Amino acid sequence: MEINSLYQVYFNCELKTKEGVHSFISEIVCQDNPLQKEEVIHLLNEREKVGSTLIAEHVMLPHIESNQLKKSQILFIRLANPIPLWDYQTKDICLLIVILLKANESVQIKKELSLFTRTLADEEYLNRLLNSCEKEHFIKEILKKLEEL
Repeated sequence: MEINSLYQVYFNCELKTKEGVHSFISEIVCQDNPLQKEEVIHLLNEREKVGSTLIAEHVMLPHIESNQLKKSQILFIRLANPIPLWDYQTKDICLLIVILLKANESVQIKKELSLFTRTLADEEYLNRLLNSCEKEHFIKEILKKLEEL
């Protein structure tokens, strides 16, 4: 579900592995181009190798910048069930906030993404998202935070 052209919400997703999440993300951004999908998955995996994208208990922040992306987006992916093992040290992932930055993006969009990433330092906000059991409540929490930007 699209909140606006930049933010999209996927609630109660039945994804069970990191690979499944990366594939899901690539499907969203590159619907009909298999080569682009592979490139997005590759970039997500390469980012993981640089260091963990865990930003809070149960919350991951996968992020990439690529010329394979048609537009910049922030995806909120709330899982139906936690991913028990993301990698050898990261367990029980329930929420992914994915930042996808198109190469050569406008300054305006970069500013908006930067402002948004600052909201992720608010532990209470992340907990409210984690504890939202209904899609409407989840979206309301996101919108409330976006209004503060």
